[in-house]
Amino acid sequence: MHLIHPSERVGTRVAGKYQIVRIIGEGGMGAVYEARHVQMDRRVAIKMLRAEFVRDHGAVERFLREARTAASVGHKSIVQILDFGEAEDGTPFIVMAYLDGQTLAEQLYRRGRLTELEAVHIVSPIANALERAHQRGIIHRDLKPENIFMARDGEGRERAVLVDFGVSKLRGEADANQPTHGNGPVTMLGTPAYMSPEQIVGNGVVDARTDIYAMGVTLYELLTGVSPFQRESAQATMNAIMTEGVRSPSRIVPSISPAMEAVILCAMGRNPEHRFPTMDAVQHALQDVLLEPHGSQFLMQYALARAVIHARAVQAPSGEAPVTAGAEIADNRQRTVMIVLGADGTATVPAEAATAPTRHMSRYVSIAFAALLFLGGLAMLAFAVLGAKG
Repeated sequence: MHLIHPSERVGTRVAGKYQIVRIIGEGGMGAVYEARHVQMDRRVAIKMLRAEFVRDHGAVERFLREARTAASVGHKSIVQILDFGEAEDGTPFIVMAYLDGQTLAEQLYRRGRLTELEAVHIVSPIANALERAHQRGIIHRDLKPENIFMARDGEGRERAVLVDFGVSKLRGEADANQPTHGNGPVTMLGTPAYMSPEQIVGNGVVDARTDIYAMGVTLYELLTGVSPFQRESAQATMNAIMTEGVRSPSRIVPSISPAMEAVILCAMGRNPEHRFPTMDAVQHALQDVLLEPHGSQFLMQYALARAVIHARAVQAPSGEAPVTAGAEIADNRQRTVMIVLGADGTATVPAEAATAPTRHMSRYVSIAFAALLFLGGLAMLAFAVLGAKG
């Protein structure tokens, strides 16, 4: 059986009414084309499943679910679904509104890291769209800069649009990353660098806070220009997420405000209970960042966010603090302090970290005093020698 290569579809018609113009992009599961609705003379985008997955019932179901899910949310910051069905050869397709522009990942690569104002302007409508999805029991599970499209209108103005619900799930539905008792391979759904710890473990306990974690990773990348956990392989990346503390954003970009750092690290809490509870809360906190960069009353109600803000105000010893299980890391510009979150959600700075600045200051004062005594002694000796010669 001949498997149709994505490039072979250019110039053909799909469902008798969509003329394929060119390939826009390709992924592991499918390809996206620019096309034209023949009767309406309207430009559209068509996503088609790769031929090798057409007989995979699980892949087909996930593909068609993307269309149903995105259409059911109905939000202006989620790509509009116009149609879906099967091509003449049985290949599933989804027809979407054509968007002119580039992905946020492409923009980040070309321009470099963003300012806090730019980041808030971009991710706030995405957070609002995800809140709508969460209210309908839909979890995206693959939020990342590549799935945020910066669409331009006729006047050159940009707006952020969330795309690709291909690995989304409904609340209460079994997680596809859940390990099975058989010997068959386990399909990992999601992008490792943006996956939450519970998504990696695959124990079925994945809820809206998984998207909140990915939002924190996305903000981290937008504001620092680097990924917090990206390693040389998918397995190494997932191991880092599960075992390593996150490097504070202000260690990379010292100008990041305490409030923004608190939002990022609170969203990225390793324990879901330490994260913001909803995307509405994330959006509220982000708006407050622009008004109160040192932390708002709303932000301070969250233990991890409060601990980060307090840590930025603490004079801590220089050098990297060790990362241990059950701890979150926050940073005071070029210094690192350990913040331990208790089972009740309270955050504390270990006594040795809190008292270290005093010990260091006492040592420096003692050294300075000794130096002054030494210099004073030298001066007195010099005067005595000069007097003897006189």
